Amino acid sequence: MARVLLKNLTKKFGDVIAVNRLNLEIKDGEFMVLLGPSGCGKSTTLRMIAGLETPTEGEIWIGDQLVNEIDPTKRNIAMVFQSYALYPHMTVFGNIEFPLRMAGVPKQERAKKVKEVAEFLGISELLNRKPSELSGGQQQRVALARALVREPELFLLDEPLSNLDAKIRTQMRFELKKLLSYELKITTIYVTHDQVEAMTMADRIAVMNKGILQQADTPDEIFYKPANTFVATFVGSPPMNLIEGEILKKDTKIIFEAGKFSLELPEDVSAEGKTILGFRPQHVQIAKKEKTGFVKGRILGIEKLGVENYGHITYGDLEIVVQLPEEMGSNITEIYWKPKEDRIYIFDPKTKKLVYG
Repeated sequence: MARVLLKNLTKKFGDVIAVNRLNLEIKDGEFMVLLGPSGCGKSTTLRMIAGLETPTEGEIWIGDQLVNEIDPTKRNIAMVFQSYALYPHMTVFGNIEFPLRMAGVPKQERAKKVKEVAEFLGISELLNRKPSELSGGQQQRVALARALVREPELFLLDEPLSNLDAKIRTQMRFELKKLLSYELKITTIYVTHDQVEAMTMADRIAVMNKGILQQADTPDEIFYKPANTFVATFVGSPPMNLIEGEILKKDTKIIFEAGKFSLELPEDVSAEGKTILGFRPQHVQIAKKEKTGFVKGRILGIEKLGVENYGHITYGDLEIVVQLPEEMGSNITEIYWKPKEDRIYIFDPKTKKLVYG
């Protein structure tokens, strides 16, 4: 196992800055997820740690060793790619054995290690098959076995579940987390654009956008204390409602106004003037009848997602989304609602950073 430390890590491709002065520590045995949209720099970061890309600036430390100039094969790292990269002409046994053969491990020891890791991952009966004879989930396990057989101190995974169907993906999320965090306790850096994967698997999440680290924290902190509007809307489904408006003081009340939309805010809100108000669809109180402090909303449509139903409410050009109670029917045209006071967020309109919440 190993601690990983990235210091001012930067990667430029011509005039494009793919990763911009990234500072991040991955603790020994931690499962860290790099999360962000396509092109945010997460895969480039992973490839620099693996030694497949050379940093333009900055340092990469694995354990107590600066590895910038160390050959990828000497870093004791295992990597699983999105494509699995299995050799089609080799059997499963041959694929798993390959890195050991390249390392000069004796034949008997190679066979012993392959059988051990295959049994550990439940693929012993597949050892004589070719990759073309395997399902996506089975290929996934073979790729993992090939990486684990080397007994690496650091495990890197780049979108490893994206080729699987939804049911297998859910199963593999649990299996991967159980295997890497609880059984092997190996330091893991996992790249994904899927926030559900990040939230369910990570010890901590590093959210990236346009090559810049936005926030690195636990899934709960990322969800409940987003550092800025990007994190607030990228993490969470449906995304957080963000409304540009103005905070005004009227008598003893603090009011947020945005055109036809008006909402009374908690007394401890000190911000004034132009602002961005945020609240998650799940953090809303709903009433069928008029109620003090609640806002009347006209329902444009209802999105049914099994036990969760989300109402789209319009105010002129403004549209927000709120989670409706399960027992509320689909024929309603209006409701009364208000955000939970302890779940209101206020962001600076210029910096987009969180100032209240």
